[in-house]
Amino acid sequence: MMLQFRDPANLKTKKVVFEEAYAARDSATLEQLKELSSKRRILMESTNKSSPITKAIAREMSGGLTSQSEQDLQKLELYLPVLENLLFHIDSVSSNEQIVQWTSELKIQWTSALSSSSFFKFGGSKYFQIDNLRFEIVMTLFLYGAILRERASEVLPSDVLQSVTLFREAAGVYHYLAHEVLPSLQPSVPVEKPPEVVPSVSTVISLICLAEAQAVTIKRAEEKGTSFGLLAKLHYGIVELLDEATDSLHTASMECKDISSCLVEFITSCKVLHELKSQKYLAESLKNDGQFGVAVGLLRHALINAKRKIPSEQSWKSVIKKEIDNFAELLRKHEHENEFVWHEKVPSGDELPKPDGTQTKQKQIKINGFLILLWEWWMRGEVVSALVSEENAVTSSSSDDTDGFKLTYLEGNSWLWDVGGVKLLVDPILVGTLDFGIPWLYDAAKRFLKNFQLTDIPEVDCLLITQSLDDHCHLKTLKPLSEKHPTLRVIATPNAKALLDPLFSNVTYLEPGQSSTIEARNRAKVKVQATAGPVLGPPWQRPENGYLVISPQEKFTLYYEPHCVYNTGSLEKERADIVITPVIKQLLPYFTLVSGQEDAVQLAKLLDAKFIVPMRNGDLESKGLLASIVKSEGSIESFKELLSKELPDAQVLEPTPGVPLDVPPLSNLQ
Repeated sequence: MMLQFRDPANLKTKKVVFEEAYAARDSATLEQLKELSSKRRILMESTNKSSPITKAIAREMSGGLTSQSEQDLQKLELYLPVLENLLFHIDSVSSNEQIVQWTSELKIQWTSALSSSSFFKFGGSKYFQIDNLRFEIVMTLFLYGAILRERASEVLPSDVLQSVTLFREAAGVYHYLAHEVLPSLQPSVPVEKPPEVVPSVSTVISLICLAEAQAVTIKRAEEKGTSFGLLAKLHYGIVELLDEATDSLHTASMECKDISSCLVEFITSCKVLHELKSQKYLAESLKNDGQFGVAVGLLRHALINAKRKIPSEQSWKSVIKKEIDNFAELLRKHEHENEFVWHEKVPSGDELPKPDGTQTKQKQIKINGFLILLWEWWMRGEVVSALVSEENAVTSSSSDDTDGFKLTYLEGNSWLWDVGGVKLLVDPILVGTLDFGIPWLYDAAKRFLKNFQLTDIPEVDCLLITQSLDDHCHLKTLKPLSEKHPTLRVIATPNAKALLDPLFSNVTYLEPGQSSTIEARNRAKVKVQATAGPVLGPPWQRPENGYLVISPQEKFTLYYEPHCVYNTGSLEKERADIVITPVIKQLLPYFTLVSGQEDAVQLAKLLDAKFIVPMRNGDLESKGLLASIVKSEGSIESFKELLSKELPDAQVLEPTPGVPLDVPPLSNLQ
């Protein structure tokens, strides 16, 4: 059973009328401001529970949504993009004193759900005012994350997968708040402030959401009879997440003294619950391995610790007391069996085994970052791909006098493309393994190109980066590459700007729909157009990139997106002769990491592809906890069978790592 803490959603706000504060110069602007005020009023009435609309009418207005949390999420998703648009225009004239004055006249006020003063409301709710439009965005996003979290708990009994997804979405919202939105608000924050405007508080809630997502996943794993050893590690993983949250809360308390003790007690209570479960499963695993005395000692030690930390909040207290009672009964049975059957010595103190993960204390900062990345993988359907290397060199000979593509697969997500003499290096990972600094959780290496190095790459005309995460924008590779070629032309997603700007001086950032031309030394030109890839975070966040690459004579077009995640609407008018895509699905329990199979077939059909080049970006030598639970579904053969029914004339061309592949085949061009 999970502990419940719904306080973050208990926010209230006061009326804001945008058209009364900002002077509109034309009727269109006035109507937009009125629309924004209308959307906010609807949201305010729902948040303050003051809406005059009946439940039946609210259901009809929402298109049939019966859940209050779903209706609230819909309202927020209608309001936030319009609000973001206003902020964009306000920022462009932020130095104008008149605009600053108008913004202050909005009198943006919100209560806090996490301040200790919010629990003593003798004079009514306490409102905080900050005269900055970002304060409105911060509080609205905070509310959005809180309601996502409520919805996750609501759907848990009927849909485990959706519950896990919603918890992770909520974690992403708070991570986005902590790292992208709140830092720019800090100069405007007064001394007396709500905890919600402190970046480390959002980090705390993000980690709580991740822990809750993992708890849901474990619940299903327990039902399916997963091994005791793995269950112990998974529960202890939650404890480590909550340790991270405790550290962040300590940081927050130094910035804001008015943080509710209920939040502190909730984190502590969750840790107690999952420590007990972890120790129980570890003891059962030890018992199965014949270490009966050690199992008894572990149970005794865990029970003593848990009894010291019983919370005062009644609902949490009853859950933990029930767990302690079950734990005590298990200990009694084990002690009895050991006394009359096994007669093993019962160790204590330092003689007892430590739960997995305690030896990683020195990596706590990296663990936090990695777990956010892990949430992002789950959200976008990405396989974790790693690159080290083998065969001495990738033999990439100069292009024939054709307008085709010469594609060299470097395993994982990495490629070297020669397009009519224009050489592109794509998402390279060529230095070290991909382990995010925590190889105990995931560490992967190439299966075939084990000795391939950065120095084996020929001189290239452009570096192409699809996404901003480390398995595409790999700093261990890009730093030495930039030292060797600081003026190398780079085309990338704007999401990677913070990573690439310190390294390269010639970077072009493409939004979906934008294009740029690459010119090689031989004067050949290749056009690259960005397409919408996966969204890493809240639904309104900028998507990552896929690319359409058009050959110099414009005879052929290649489409590349490394996770088979695409926007159908944006590709409907496009055509690509060549599609590079994964075709084998990569799955976590109850979640798809990488799409493929039928999704890859529909992508090829959408683009009317003549040639499909399948990626094996999950075919790596990997180890660690995460690697042990990632499963593959489908095969290249099953993909071919599906494809033959939809596009019978399309050819599947399988690349061999390190060997250039001509596409179209030279025989087709003669």
